Amino acid sequence: MEFRHLGNGQTFPPIAPNGRIYAVPVTKENQVEIFCLTSEGIVGCGVTANWADITGAYYDDESWEIILRNYIGRGMRFRRGVPCGIVEDGHEILKTNIQGFAIPVCVMNRIAFEQKKLHPR
Repeated sequence: MEFRHLGNGQTFPPIAPNGRIYAVPVTKENQVEIFCLTSEGIVGCGVTANWADITGAYYDDESWEIILRNYIGRGMRFRRGVPCGIVEDGHEILKTNIQGFAIPVCVMNRIAFEQKKLHPR
């Protein structure tokens, strides 16, 4: 995937910035703060993973998931079709999209962006 810098601090496709991510885990019914995106990786839910520890992400009709290298089990799975948001570092407004793209897609784009920096071709 190619990322283009748009010149105003944004990229296309859009990537999620550092901040708190809110979603509904597949085992729950309510939205909760699930993790924080940081410059180093993901922190939260009893999981700390740097970008190199994340092996991938995907979504299907029912859920989206972040797959972690050192996590026993299925990784971090969240419901689709329910609100998901981000509160960017330094702000207090919950956003449900970035440049018109849903937050789960932007989180997966961030993972791809960080992976590309780790493994340039």
